[in-house]
Amino acid sequence: MKTKPFCSAEIVFSDLEKLKERLLSLPVKNILLIMGAAGENWWNLHSFLQEMSKRYTVTWLKTDVANPDQRDVCAALAQIGDAPVDVILAIGGGSVIDLAKAVSAFYDKDKNGSYTVEEITQSIRSKSYQNKQEYLDIIAVPSTAGTGSEVTQWATVWDCGKTSKFSIDAPELKPALAVIVPELTMTLPKKLVLSTALDAVAHAMEAFWSRHTNPMVKDLSLQAIRVVTANLKDALENPQDRALREKLCRGSLLAGLAFSQTRTTACHSISYPLSFLHQVPHGFAAAMTLAQVAAVNEPATENFDELAAVFAPYGGIQQWMDSVCQGVLELRLHTFGITQQDIPNIVHYAFTAGRMDNNPVDLTQEDVASILGAIQ
Repeated sequence: MKTKPFCSAEIVFSDLEKLKERLLSLPVKNILLIMGAAGENWWNLHSFLQEMSKRYTVTWLKTDVANPDQRDVCAALAQIGDAPVDVILAIGGGSVIDLAKAVSAFYDKDKNGSYTVEEITQSIRSKSYQNKQEYLDIIAVPSTAGTGSEVTQWATVWDCGKTSKFSIDAPELKPALAVIVPELTMTLPKKLVLSTALDAVAHAMEAFWSRHTNPMVKDLSLQAIRVVTANLKDALENPQDRALREKLCRGSLLAGLAFSQTRTTACHSISYPLSFLHQVPHGFAAAMTLAQVAAVNEPATENFDELAAVFAPYGGIQQWMDSVCQGVLELRLHTFGITQQDIPNIVHYAFTAGRMDNNPVDLTQEDVASILGAIQ
């Protein structure tokens, strides 16, 4: 009997030293490390990487790519070439883990160097990569607290033509092991801490009202939102407080577990053109419309009062977001140079299948235009 486990990933909370110990005792020979070149200095990994290279054959894909597209996937595969890989170790933010999933989906020693952008694009659109017999296992070590990619089965690949956002999606792409190390998030700039935390809130809220929600998802969502709303402002003001960072990591993970069951809804669907047309960082783009979409969805969302109660002490959803954003940025379209004249084009690209139609209320183009107009 074929079943879908709630979460097949092993989840571990750790400190940096215990992470190193675990990674140096893996029962493998060949490791593909996907991590930005600066990570070695950020997290003082010099001696660890030297020791890892003594114990394993390590291929290090040094990537600083934000929002990987088809060209980035091709470049990564070409760089790996015919190197043998037993497991992928992805240390970094959501983009790093997304790239790891894309590599897992397409890795083929005999073909890595010959993939084309067109071939990758066609395979993603047709989902032919799902016919693959074997995927590479992934160990995900997130360095941000927000994306939840360490416990989901999909990866975002942005269209290099800037006309759409793609998803690579297969159960086998869910990381085998997710190691949460709060210290890794302590090197992040304030704006990225805020953006990723707001992404986690968006994941949790959208999971709560998704057409595929259930009571367990709602409980996970509520707890994720409670943890982030209670601690984000303090974490921004006290960047070296490990306990606060651990709480944000916990909120992100809970949100990831919630939306791994449901996928996202209208807020994320609207966010995609904000990002690929206007370079709005993903977390800000996803959270920007939360209050407006929540108001639309309220009549169609069971137990919405429980969700509203989390934000009530702060004066509501928009008031909480404005409060945590104060001193960092104003979370409005004009902050990113988006004008009223840009809204029709954003609306045109805002209806992503599997996201917009997962919203509990069917939105029209006029509805989306009104939502965007309210945050101008």
